[in-house]
Amino acid sequence: MKFTRGYYDTFVKTCGKYPSNNAVRVYSNDEYKCYTYSEMYGVCEYIAQSLQQFQCSKSIIGLVSKTNMIVPCVIAAAHKCCDSFMFLDPSQDIDNIARDMKFSLIISIFKDEINSVSNVLCRVPDKVITVFGFCISFYNYTSPTEQLYKQIGYSFVAMTSGSTGDPKKIQVPINSIQPNIDDLTKMFQILPHDVIYFSTPLTFDPSMIEILLACMNGASLLIAPEIVDVLIPHHRKHKEHAITIWQTTPSKFLQLPNSSIKKLLKSKSPLKILALGGEPLNGLNRLKQLKDKENKTRIFTLYGVTEMSCWACAAELDLDKVMTDREVPLGNCLSETQVVLKPSNDSSNSTTRKIILASKTRNCVILNQKSFGDEKNSLKFVDTGDVGEIQNGTIYYRGRTDDIIKRFGYKINLQFIESIAMHCPRIKACSCIWMPKPRLLVVYFSSETFSSQNLSDFLKCKLDDRHWPDKIIRVNNLPTNAHGKITRALVTKSFDRLDCPVTFNSLKATFLMELRDHLSQRFTYDDIKDKDFFSLGGTSFLAVSLCNKLSQINACFGRCLLPHLMTPMKSISLVMEEIRKDINKNTAKHKVLNRDMKTLKRVASESVSSGVDRTSHKKNSATVISPQIVILWTYNTNKCVDASPTLLQTDHNLYVCVGSHSGRIVAIDVLSGVVQCMIRLKARVEAAIFCYNQDPTRTPCGIVGAYDGTVMCFVIETGEEKWQVNIGSMIKSKATVCDDFVYVASYDGIIRKLDFMTGAVKYGFVISEQPISADLVLAKNKYVLTGTLSGTCASINTASNMVAWRTTLSSPVFASPALYDNDKYVVFAEVNGEIHCRTVEKGIKIWSYLGAKGNVFSSFYITEVEKMKWQMVFGCHDNNVYSIRVKNCLPVLQWKTELSSAIYSTPCGLNDSLLIAASNNGRLCIITAENGTVLLEFHLPSETFSSPATYKDYIFIGCRNDFLYSLLCVTS
Repeated sequence: MKFTRGYYDTFVKTCGKYPSNNAVRVYSNDEYKCYTYSEMYGVCEYIAQSLQQFQCSKSIIGLVSKTNMIVPCVIAAAHKCCDSFMFLDPSQDIDNIARDMKFSLIISIFKDEINSVSNVLCRVPDKVITVFGFCISFYNYTSPTEQLYKQIGYSFVAMTSGSTGDPKKIQVPINSIQPNIDDLTKMFQILPHDVIYFSTPLTFDPSMIEILLACMNGASLLIAPEIVDVLIPHHRKHKEHAITIWQTTPSKFLQLPNSSIKKLLKSKSPLKILALGGEPLNGLNRLKQLKDKENKTRIFTLYGVTEMSCWACAAELDLDKVMTDREVPLGNCLSETQVVLKPSNDSSNSTTRKIILASKTRNCVILNQKSFGDEKNSLKFVDTGDVGEIQNGTIYYRGRTDDIIKRFGYKINLQFIESIAMHCPRIKACSCIWMPKPRLLVVYFSSETFSSQNLSDFLKCKLDDRHWPDKIIRVNNLPTNAHGKITRALVTKSFDRLDCPVTFNSLKATFLMELRDHLSQRFTYDDIKDKDFFSLGGTSFLAVSLCNKLSQINACFGRCLLPHLMTPMKSISLVMEEIRKDINKNTAKHKVLNRDMKTLKRVASESVSSGVDRTSHKKNSATVISPQIVILWTYNTNKCVDASPTLLQTDHNLYVCVGSHSGRIVAIDVLSGVVQCMIRLKARVEAAIFCYNQDPTRTPCGIVGAYDGTVMCFVIETGEEKWQVNIGSMIKSKATVCDDFVYVASYDGIIRKLDFMTGAVKYGFVISEQPISADLVLAKNKYVLTGTLSGTCASINTASNMVAWRTTLSSPVFASPALYDNDKYVVFAEVNGEIHCRTVEKGIKIWSYLGAKGNVFSSFYITEVEKMKWQMVFGCHDNNVYSIRVKNCLPVLQWKTELSSAIYSTPCGLNDSLLIAASNNGRLCIITAENGTVLLEFHLPSETFSSPATYKDYIFIGCRNDFLYSLLCVTS
């Protein structure tokens, strides 16, 4: 079929041919709702009528939307009224892209008007219509005199994800993608009753394949969460909605749990086509193991690049014949496409060559480039940047040109290491990273059952020593970009940036761990402290190798360690003691140097006019920050997570700890997502866990209370219970510790003082007759502060066992107290919105703020922005985040920013310039600290009352869908 008037003609023809067929199926609240082609046609014409009111016939429009049921109608209307369109994700920098692309019109599609792009574009829409509950907003722009896009007929613009280089904007004529549609229709044998899973992000060009395949064949698109029981429902009345065709990336599919893949590939699965494309297939052995022998699903691999959108080659896999990932062929060329292999300049293997795509008709335009294309009928060549190998006339994918690095003088192919690792069916996904600065080869992998040591042993059996990784790290899930691909750049950003604070104890722990690995022995520090390195089996070569590796963590430690290790008869304990002295001397020298440098800088700054500083400040404030949030891992606690996560730094690890309404308490390694310990209580846990890592314990402990009055103390790294008591009243607030005693508040209005070592109750402070919900806060290592639901605020002097002071506010206090100015002052928030500041020691009233226009349940995030000037940020029931500045004991509103629902959780800082706030409806917003601008909104799948915890760019938050989330905020 030829597209004469773009997608619109095809859409209208299908609506006329299959008016009663289901065009779109939407799963929501345990039900599937269907919309016929006849209904879709009506929606298309209604949107087109609004579009025709704007002058956009020879121009490009921007479509800001997530995947939803009216997307096929909107793009059909777009092609009826204009030449081209471009999908934009709401998280992208819409304003900059709009200026770059010179859109004549922007259309935003959201479930409600609050979520429109008005805030980003700083304007109200010129027209708003509502269809099936979706708010469609039109923003008219003056038609530019010069268009960035080219007049090449009906088209759409796709942006590459940047997984293989800088992002590019590609203009794709419909007649360039049309041969794909014809070929895949025949290859997949698509029929009108087929259900195609509409899962690809709209900004990724394979989403157009899904839309066009459904439209051209009268089939339907299913919009549903990636839950197997929804995609292939068990209930008889829902079986007609089961997907029959799924096109996705290998990374996205293979990160599903084994149980989910087994269900999808069971003996009588309705899934007839699984098409995997966008990146190489690594994980064939796992597919073979999980696919039932009686399963009839046909599995295809697709190869292509956006520069010649969408697919260039396809191969149907016979899992009985293809034995390894490296035997997966590139596939047969699709219509009007050729694959040309060009010898690589630096290739030592004559069969390995660069992959070039060529076509006379499929001519896309790279809009970023000033020059593009040759004459209309000449071949269009696209250098994919990929490398292929010819064997017996068949082309096999062998990675990208930049996958080949030099290590110890040898050429190493990173993709080859990945493919060997994926030979093991117990590996879900892996990524091999070369870190040139420390010269380390690192493999990150995810697996449900395989440990790092297991994979190390496996690779050493399969690879020669030049390919052995320096480090193998197991993580819960490898992060994927917006298009569902695992990229090395994103993996590096996600995991390599987590550098925990380096202390001598952490270096000592790292030394012990590396020594075990190098000697392939298992021992504790006490086992070896009286032995020397050589008596343990060490050699000069091992000493150099070990110190070289430790130098990547701390250059001084590795350098100082080597001569001590090489000294015979010097015990490990003596080596450690002398290293400590060496490091302390070195640190002292650096402190003197740093002090001298600061003096030099101050003198230099005094000799420069203040106007230079103002210019510099302006330049910095104009820097455009474009954040993105990536899910690193999640953990299912089996019930809602209303508790706020707590972070604990040990000598060697960083843990996130949280409790759940299921009674489950977990401590999870922040980097890998691996559960360190898990404990079950019989009652709900809503209180945050107090983490303690000081004497008298020697081992890091967690203390937490539950709904049934249980208070538990446990060892975080092992899950061992140290003690458990029941105080007979519900606990919802976080405990604290002072002078070897635990202080716990409960719903009977009493704060109890417990012995840290045994849990025995030593004393009870009656604060109020009403419950205490606010966390306890320790000030000056002496005063314990809290607020109650009666409005009573109090401070306990732990030294005298007396209530130091008590005051009663006019409404309940749910929010936890917050301290500032070196614990001199404490701030309380009443539910009615009034904010009060008192002195910590005597409770003297300092100031009040009455500007909040709603109830306040959130506590405060407080930072000192200048000397004696503080910023205090809190959330409010009126949907606003407030920022007040306090100077000279005078609070002034700095800004307030409206979010999409009430905010009960406490905002917190990501860095000096960015904040994160979570509204009750599960929307996480990245906000500038200076003026409250919302830079990004990230949607959790359910409500959240958990306050986010952050470590550098890492965010941890609980959700009412039962999961704890580990997120990474990537800024560019």
